[in-house]
Amino acid sequence: MSQDPKSSGSRLMMPAGEYLRQGFAALKWPTVLLYGIGAGLLMPISLLQSNVLAVVAGIIPVTVGLLLARTAPGFYGLYGLLTGLVGAITSTTLLWVLIFVYNSSDMVATLAPESTSLMSTWLTASGFISFSLIAFCTFGATTSGRMEERNREMRNQTAERGGSLERPGAIREVGDIRGLTLAQLGGFVNQLFKKKGFTFKDYKFVEKDKYLDLWLEHQEQQWHIRCSTAERVSAGAVESLLQEMKREGIAKGVVVTSTEFTSSASKSAKDKPVVLIDGITLYDISR
Repeated sequence: MSQDPKSSGSRLMMPAGEYLRQGFAALKWPTVLLYGIGAGLLMPISLLQSNVLAVVAGIIPVTVGLLLARTAPGFYGLYGLLTGLVGAITSTTLLWVLIFVYNSSDMVATLAPESTSLMSTWLTASGFISFSLIAFCTFGATTSGRMEERNREMRNQTAERGGSLERPGAIREVGDIRGLTLAQLGGFVNQLFKKKGFTFKDYKFVEKDKYLDLWLEHQEQQWHIRCSTAERVSAGAVESLLQEMKREGIAKGVVVTSTEFTSSASKSAKDKPVVLIDGITLYDISR
């Protein structure tokens, strides 16, 4: 699968100048200003509460980073850095007003002992808050953004495949095999074949969930496995699989059903590189 040129990994391999050029071109300043100013206002106000400095210093910036990862169109590190800078400027300004203009005794007493000057108090608090906002916003946005991209890619792959394989419930009798949905049958077959030494490669729902195809490998040989939950699987499933195998250059094929095959299906598979496994046989193999 080719890498999306807009993905986080490919952007990290850009030259710094190109990264910044594209990043600033895609930047949404309202988002940066909204989160940056919001975090910048919350940090100094939270300092008025005693014994929460270390906790707040982590929670607010990291939360902003998480929010950025969900709203930013990529370039998460740049978004986090600029948001942290906006927050740092906002916090520094608000601290100056509270300490020097309003001379907030509660804040000064919370931030530093009585012997510390107002300027020293402002510099210490501003430096701490600025570092926390810049570092944690950048870190939170970058790490969360990468996770969000991976999750988005997985969702896209699942959509392209037509759905997800599902874990079946307990299989205690043949009737449990017959009650499986197509997604559950695919998950059951995949688990069973992997226990037999096969390696899973890929899967896809075919013809509006008529079939579920699995691609596995065993002893460096590719296998194409077709699953069906039709009431009786006809020769069409076998013949279409043979055509797919010829097109893919795969020499081994299996058609698995939770029910049974028609006589025409058995005739179509005769002397062909395709094995038919019905529900009863599948249950016997799994025991």
